[in-house]
Amino acid sequence: MQHRRSARSAWIQISRALLELLAPECCAACDAPIARDQLFCSECGALPPAPPSTHGYAAGGYAPPLSTAIRRLKFSRRADLARPLARRLPWPCTGDPAALSVVPVPLHYTRLVERGFNPAGLLARELCRRVGARFAPTLLVRTRATPQQSRLPARERRSNVQGAFWAHPAARGRNIVLLDDVLTTGATVQACCQALYAAGVVHVTVIALAAAGERGCP
Repeated sequence: MQHRRSARSAWIQISRALLELLAPECCAACDAPIARDQLFCSECGALPPAPPSTHGYAAGGYAPPLSTAIRRLKFSRRADLARPLARRLPWPCTGDPAALSVVPVPLHYTRLVERGFNPAGLLARELCRRVGARFAPTLLVRTRATPQQSRLPARERRSNVQGAFWAHPAARGRNIVLLDDVLTTGATVQACCQALYAAGVVHVTVIALAAAGERGCP
């Protein structure tokens, strides 16, 4: 048994060494080489602190270099950035993570086809691997396409997403962690929460990579 454990430990170390050689860690904002426990290089700077938010918990503020990394993930088809970014996601929940369902804010299927993936979904899946929670992307659906929130003034965002989400009846009785990439006015996550609570969800905790000011993302 001890021999097997030693062999397994040696194999893990070899695998990690090969991973570092074949796929070294790179800065999420500029791709410069970095140490494996880092997210950004010294040139790009540190993770900006999260501003106070009444809408949920965030890893940092929507400012460079975090905002740069998020835009690369979302608009430059850099799905590979989801794993390192997800390591910085907050986990404010107590108790057994296996009892919680992590639900990403969904894209409408037309936007999903256009982009090829849901950034919030990739982050949620990586978070579940990290903490041991249940990945539940099908519990919440966006029922109609809406203009991008980032392109609208704050006063129009709430009406833009009002009634745009539907929660599956299987969500009843669950405790949900709702995950979005950026929190701004909170209009999107509030609309999602309304749909989830209407389906009988017990409690929703909102988390995000970044929190921006009330005026939205630059």
